[in-house]
Amino acid sequence: MRFVYVSWLLAALAIGCTTATPHAATPQAPAYALKDDGRMQVRADLWPKLSLASAERGEIAAEIEGVGRLEFAPDAAYAVRVPFAAYVEAVHVAAGAQVRANEPLATLRSGEVARLRSEARRLTATLAAQRDAVTRFKKLVRDGAASPRELVEAEAGLAGGEAELRGVRESLRAIQAGNEGADRFILRASADGQVLLRTLDPGERVTPEDDEPAFLIGDAVRLFATAAFPEHEAAGVREGADCTFSVPALGAERFPGKLVQVVQTLDRATRTAIAVCMPNATDPRLRGQMAVRVRAAVRGDGALVVPRSAVLLRRDALVVFVAVDEGVLERRTVALGSSFGDKVQIVEGLTAGETVVSENAVLLDGELDRLL
Repeated sequence: MRFVYVSWLLAALAIGCTTATPHAATPQAPAYALKDDGRMQVRADLWPKLSLASAERGEIAAEIEGVGRLEFAPDAAYAVRVPFAAYVEAVHVAAGAQVRANEPLATLRSGEVARLRSEARRLTATLAAQRDAVTRFKKLVRDGAASPRELVEAEAGLAGGEAELRGVRESLRAIQAGNEGADRFILRASADGQVLLRTLDPGERVTPEDDEPAFLIGDAVRLFATAAFPEHEAAGVREGADCTFSVPALGAERFPGKLVQVVQTLDRATRTAIAVCMPNATDPRLRGQMAVRVRAAVRGDGALVVPRSAVLLRRDALVVFVAVDEGVLERRTVALGSSFGDKVQIVEGLTAGETVVSENAVLLDGELDRLL
């Protein structure tokens, strides 16, 4: 038995000795070799994999897209806010209701209204006494029993009291507070329209500082689309440009319009610019606050542009690779301007007519990353 085992072991060792040792994989040559002038001689088998494009200057047209929502047109709606902190006693209309001018919207109670009414009663009583005093002083001055100065002071006091009372009564008229009660007043519609928004309910406390108005009343079909466009595309957005928007809730249909307003200041938090697309026609299917995607036409006159894919990020620097000869590249740092669809403006680092690598430049350097 031992002889068989030893024979088997010797056979196994013999087989192991005859098995060829695998060779180590041949390391791949670097993607490029640096020439004396700092340019890059690209490996021969890698050069055909690079796509090239020319830096062009001319009139560029493209579409950019932003996201936003539908808002009511500024001249098509008005907000009704409470003038004082108050408690809602009753609400007389619902969202969607049609209302007429001066129609009651809600009844509220406020301590400020009670104070104004009390002040009006006090001033009314005070003025009655001051009028009597003026009448008495006039008679005394005629009889020589009082000086004209005393009459002038009495008349000045009467005039001041009358002005104060007028101010209190104007405040009460402004809130349309009639004789509903000591602390009660009514919010009323100031013009005909539809109740587009109602934010209060009975029992709630409301104030003039609330974020939302008590009611929004106006024309429900006069809407516009607001959209935020990224900072790198904002410079190409111009008032008067054509625009379209789609509403995901309504499918792929697009609604044409014009850009009527472009906010020139970027939002600090989102780094976006807001633009307003006014539709060419109203549509009853559209509703306020619907989400939209807005496309705007942008143009660049005389801008030097390259494909977006040509611009890469390397160690916090924006770079492109310029083809200076067959198989030879030069890495350039560039500065960007506006974006025009799939192209981006170069404002520094390139000249018109130069050729850049537009695809697969990431194969050249492990530190490269797509930016746009």
